[in-house]
Amino acid sequence: MRSFGDTSALWAVVVIVVVPLAIIVVAELDERLRQRESALRSSVVTLRNWTLPFFAIWALLVPVLGLDGGDFVVRAAGTGLVLSIAVAVYGVIGRLVADVRSRPAVPGRRAVPQLVLALPKIATILVAAWLLVDDVWGVDLSAALTALGVTSLVISFALQDTLSGLAAGLLLLSDQPFQPGDWIRAGDVEGKVVDINWRTSRILTRDGDTVIVPNSELAGASVVNYSSPDALHRVVVSVQVAFHNPPTLAKAMLLDAARGTRGVVADPPPAVRVVQVDDPLMTYEVDMWIEDYAIAPRVSSDFGSLVWYQSHRHGVGLPSPAQDLFIYDGVTTAASSTPTTAELRARLAASPLLASLDDDQLDLLANAGHALRYAVGEELLRASAGSRDLVVLVDGTALLQLVGPDRPDVAVSDLRSGDVMGLLDGSGVAGRDLVIRAMTDCDVVIVDADVAGEVVSRSAALSAALNRITEVRRHRLERLLAADTSHIAEPGRGSSLGATDREVSS
Repeated sequence: MRSFGDTSALWAVVVIVVVPLAIIVVAELDERLRQRESALRSSVVTLRNWTLPFFAIWALLVPVLGLDGGDFVVRAAGTGLVLSIAVAVYGVIGRLVADVRSRPAVPGRRAVPQLVLALPKIATILVAAWLLVDDVWGVDLSAALTALGVTSLVISFALQDTLSGLAAGLLLLSDQPFQPGDWIRAGDVEGKVVDINWRTSRILTRDGDTVIVPNSELAGASVVNYSSPDALHRVVVSVQVAFHNPPTLAKAMLLDAARGTRGVVADPPPAVRVVQVDDPLMTYEVDMWIEDYAIAPRVSSDFGSLVWYQSHRHGVGLPSPAQDLFIYDGVTTAASSTPTTAELRARLAASPLLASLDDDQLDLLANAGHALRYAVGEELLRASAGSRDLVVLVDGTALLQLVGPDRPDVAVSDLRSGDVMGLLDGSGVAGRDLVIRAMTDCDVVIVDADVAGEVVSRSAALSAALNRITEVRRHRLERLLAADTSHIAEPGRGSSLGATDREVSS
């Protein structure tokens, strides 16, 4: 090759001394690589058997003997030299690329794009071709490049769609918005990415069909990647429950069904929310988290099946698909949903405190009472509200608390089904207020204060029991306020402070 310089004595030394020594060194390196079973041995063999001999021939012909670079023998030797070097370099690059591809996947580290891995091989081929054509064989490429420019302009117009797909493929391979194995949705196509090449991407749908999508379409579409950056995915299922079911009970039923569904993770936990209240139906949405988007349809199906079984175990009625045509009578419907006096009387008689009253006194309370329902966490009664009504806890549990604006809540006592509330003296203690809060869904009967006071004044036993309850609560409050704050009972543990109201009344 012309660029190697003129003939000199130095080149003779190189051919006679340096080349044989280089062959010996490369042979020793080849033996060591053979013992290690290294994949680089093929490149070293090429260097020993082809590159060094061709180099020695070229150095002997041109710098030593002074042959012209245009001689066929010189060009043949130069061609062998360039090709052998290209093969050796290509082998080394191939081994390095294979090592990069075989690296184990590390969470958070993106894989090297295939295009980046292919560029060194392409560059090796192009450089070798350029040296052979321009430097070894002396072909002037300027005219060819000019003609190629005109030709490429014509071809670009004819193949603009194909070239656009190739450019989009290069962008996808370099940017990597998704990788093979990811679940994606692009437009109307949803599935698992099987392969990405320079022109198209192959996506395997849930139906088992492979959809070949041009990269130009993917480059211009909004792509949802369900597998990146985290495989965690939320499944949202809408469920309709009959309106008459208490939301607390319906939520507990749906949560049990979600927790029992195979594939739903415990963290984040499932959640239920009310999204629509519309008689005769209430609509809930259940959030469940999974770690594999591929199982999302199966999880939704399994959850729906468990809802049916859980609804029967929890006594939560699901809506019926049957439709009845009837004339709505608002007055009659409202009256039917309101407990009768006899039902109120039976609920009041179930209270241990009121069981000693005679029938006439129970009738007075029932006629002056009305039934209400409270959800978990609601306030049933607050002393500062000024109400003197008698409140009977028919079903559920509640907690008598002492609350303050800048102080932690203090539990005074637990209240259970049958306990009587109300008739609290004073609006609070030491700047704080007495509050009764529902710990579960509660059904209560509220009796007018005047009627309740009249009945209590007529019943010595009931009056004495209520006085004892009031006295026990007063002493309990005094002990709580006098105790150190570190020993104050936490909410929900009031029963540990002393006897309950039911025990006092008995």
